[in-house]
Amino acid sequence: MIKRSLLSYRLLTPVLALLLAVMTSALAAPRLFAAEAINNGKAEIGVMTQEYAGDNIAEILMIKYDGQQPALAPYGYRNPEIESFNNAIKFGIHQRYNEFMDNNHDGRTIEIKSYPFTSQEYLQIVTTSVIHPAYGTDGSIASYNFNKKENRFMALADVMEELRLDESTLTKQVKKLYTPQEPSRSVGEVEATGFLIVQGLSGPLTQLLLEVEIKQDGTESWKHFFAYTPVLNELLQLNRHCLFDPADMDRMEPPLSYRQEQTNSHGILAGSPRLTFNTQGLEVITPGREYLLDGTVYFSVEKMPPVSYDWGKVLAQIQAREGYDIRLITLTPSDEHTKLLSYPVWLVVYDIGRNEDTRHCVDVYVHGDTADYRLHTSVPADLATEYHDEIGKRLATLAISE
Repeated sequence: MIKRSLLSYRLLTPVLALLLAVMTSALAAPRLFAAEAINNGKAEIGVMTQEYAGDNIAEILMIKYDGQQPALAPYGYRNPEIESFNNAIKFGIHQRYNEFMDNNHDGRTIEIKSYPFTSQEYLQIVTTSVIHPAYGTDGSIASYNFNKKENRFMALADVMEELRLDESTLTKQVKKLYTPQEPSRSVGEVEATGFLIVQGLSGPLTQLLLEVEIKQDGTESWKHFFAYTPVLNELLQLNRHCLFDPADMDRMEPPLSYRQEQTNSHGILAGSPRLTFNTQGLEVITPGREYLLDGTVYFSVEKMPPVSYDWGKVLAQIQAREGYDIRLITLTPSDEHTKLLSYPVWLVVYDIGRNEDTRHCVDVYVHGDTADYRLHTSVPADLATEYHDEIGKRLATLAISE
């Protein structure tokens, strides 16, 4: 028996060796038929339903894509991630709209507004909904976010985990940052219901969209929309009539509500004020935000969470953006700009950087009704005198557009 087994082993050994050699060769060889990646180059935000029946508004968007590409053949020529995205809208906000329109409204109306954002990497839709009359609430806010490069329908829970935030931590941060317009107001419940990835000065930033309960002594509480940007430690109450700057959003045809409500030639929405200045002759870096003169003088316009009219708080706002090693020259009330804008204004002059990288900065800081604004300028320190008059002329053209 032992001899027979030994013989069988000797006979099998060359066969096993040959099989092993073939398998090893196959593993080492390059893949000739690699799976084709799904291409979302043609994916875009489109309309699922856009209706304006009486006082009802329904702006319900979706993603349209190329369903003929070979990479989708294994999925029946459907992109599973985009289909999940669209189904979340179809069986969520769209179903709510259908149910409302099918039932007796008793004089009520529904308002569903959408805000589309397209970038090289993301397709994002923010949607608000409210049934009128709606005392005590701005309504509900949600987001639908798609990563084109990764072909991924993004989840809020994953974003919260990446930011290392939970409901308790988020509530504490909002309570810490909230500046009440009246001393009797305070923050109650806080819920993150969506997010938006926006382009900051140094790269993409995640902005959480919140429904925040604001309590006030002696009256019922109210639920408002807020945006919280963790990396900037910034909290901003959103204007429920138009949540974002129209210049940042897609221009769809037919136009959505935020464009239908435009009231002046500058493309500014009523109820959505912004700080403007004369940008003629400047190189545009980011429309409505960043500009450059002669490749040397940098201008930027920012909208920030409001703080009280306090020297220390204004300085803290600027330090949070420019760094705590700024060398302050002056921070004084600007009577000239206060008369020009009809809002309290500070003039802030300081230097940042060291040695040959030193830049001289002049900021105009404005306290608005629901937000603060800053026009920031900087120039290489050794050219500050040369550009002094030009910067002054630009600062003199500041305006708040309603």
